[in-house]
Parts: sequence; structure tokens; C-alpha cells
Amino acid sequence: DAADAAAMGRLFDRFGADLPPLGGIYLAAMSGSPVTLADMTHDDTVAMFRSKMDAGALLDTLSRDHPVEQFVLFSSISGVLGSRWLAHYAATTTFLDTLAFARRAAGLPACAINWGLWKSLADAQTGVELAATLESGLEPMDDAVAITALSAFVGPQAPARATVVAADWPRLAAAYRSRTPLHIVDDLLVDGTAPEPVALTGDTPLREELRTSEPQRRLDLLTDHVSAQVAAAMGLSSTHTLDPAIGFFQFGMDSLMSVTLQRSLSESLGEPLPASVVFDYPTVEALTDYLASILPEIIETVGADSGGGTGAADTSAAAEDAYDDLAEDELLARLSERLS
Repeated sequence: DAADAAAMGRLFDRFGADLPPLGGIYLAAMSGSPVTLADMTHDDTVAMFRSKMDAGALLDTLSRDHPVEQFVLFSSISGVLGSRWLAHYAATTTFLDTLAFARRAAGLPACAINWGLWKSLADAQTGVELAATLESGLEPMDDAVAITALSAFVGPQAPARATVVAADWPRLAAAYRSRTPLHIVDDLLVDGTAPEPVALTGDTPLREELRTSEPQRRLDLLTDHVSAQVAAAMGLSSTHTLDPAIGFFQFGMDSLMSVTLQRSLSESLGEPLPASVVFDYPTVEALTDYLASILPEIIETVGADSGGGTGAADTSAAAEDAYDDLAEDELLARLSERLS
């Protein structure tokens, strides 16, 4: 146990005595399982923090009396991009990154490597887990490639922090933009590899159906369409299990599903929707109300009925209501999605 201060102290006392002098330290550890913030327990956090944060801090302290030339911390890409299911792991990797910089500032050797997905780990994933990983843009990296890359980042001239990852960069960039407006991977896109935006004209079968339907039926048609798209994005066999007032993420939607939903709605409506639209309007009711506020076919119907129409104020109110109606666990799930 690398976090056991007494046991590690006894081991370090042996270096240079009955053991050869200590020349290098490599910390590669993980304890615990994937879990969302909403379901995370104190034990989950303690287990993850002990194996990485506590162990890293202890090794830093004990190594200072030894001629260590290499101090290598296996970090993770999750510390760069975040992870809905591994928020505690992402936090520990960020700590290790910071520890590497702190040691460098003190004139000590250190390097933190933000690894992507090693093939040996990918092979151990279930079909569902691997599919979700690949959908995010991350690709399995051959272990031999990773080990070869490692040698480039352990010398004194290497950076304190490096990222080594195999990825479908356009896919990863698109997925990351759904979480935040910070395009931190855009510089990695080769000219011409960025996904071309779909030409949206507003002339789609759904829009035609809305235009030719009785005005009083249009909102119901839009609601049914939103429900069907949500069910399809989540892999549900029927819309009957969806409560229009309950949050998507409480039903189990994740970030990748939200990307799928945003794209399918944009294409079926022929309207460019914000990447964050599913996060901003996280129920069937709220999302339908927002879409109704931007579709002329619905606006003219509401305007004729109310004499005033719907507009930005109504949309803003719908967004606020969407937050107000969420239970504490749903708000935590939303926060988990935002952080990932």
C-alpha cells in the first residue's frame, strides 16, 4: 500500500542500506469504480484519493532524501476533459499534475502524463463501456506505443506535464464542445478534418407537417416529435416511459446521448440549435417550449391565440422553471454532466 506511511517509511529506510539507492519512482494507481456524482459515496472518494493523492504526496515527501532522478506520475486525460463517471478520478489526476509542477518549481524531477485509453484497459471494458468510450472520440492506444512514448517524457528536458492519447479528434472536439464553449482541442484538428456543419434550411418533412397541420395540433406534433427523439437518443423502446416533466438526466441520459439528441433535433427541424440546448432545457416540456419559441409555425399559432406571441422572455422563464422544478438529485446529475 503506497499510501501506508509506516510501511513505506520502512521501505525507504532500506534504500541505500540493504537495497540499492533509489533512482526513480513511478506511480500508476487507481482504486474504486466509475460512479456519477449523484451516486458517489464517501467511501468511493476515500478509496480513489488514497491510492493516488495520498500515495503521491507521501512518495514526494519520502523521496526527497534520496537521489531520485525520475518521479513519474501516471495521470489521465480525464483530468483534461473531465469525466461524468470518474469525477473523483479526474480530481486526483489534476492533483498529480499539480504535484509535478510543484516539484519542478522546487528543483526536483517530476513528470505527470495524462494518458488516454491503453488497449489492455480497453480490452477489459464491456461492450457498452467501450462503445461509450469510442463515441466520445477516444481510441484504444497500443500498449507498446504508450510505453515507447513514455521514454520521451521522463528526462530533465521533458515537460512537467504531457498528454499522450489516441483519438478521433473531430469526434472528440464535437463531443467536448457540447460540454463547454472552451475549444481546447481545436488546435489539434488538422485543416479539413473539422466536421462540416450540416446545411440546415428549415425545409424538412417535420416542418412541412407542421405547416400543413391544423394550428391547434402543431404544438402536440412538436411535443410528440421531441419525445420520440429523446427516446431514440436514449435507446428507449417507447416514449410511454418518459415523463415530460422529469429531467432527462434523471432518466439516465448522459453527455453523449445529449449530443445525439441535439444533432437529431437540429437536422429534423432544419434549425441550428445551441450545443447546450439539452442541458439548458432538460425536460420534454422545457425543450418543447424552447423549440416552440423559435419555430415560426408555432409562434404564429401561439400569437394568434394569445394576441402577444411568445418570445425571449417566455423562453428564459421556461429555462428558469426547468431548474426550479428539478429535485436535488437531478440538479446534482446536471452538475455532473456540466463538469464532464
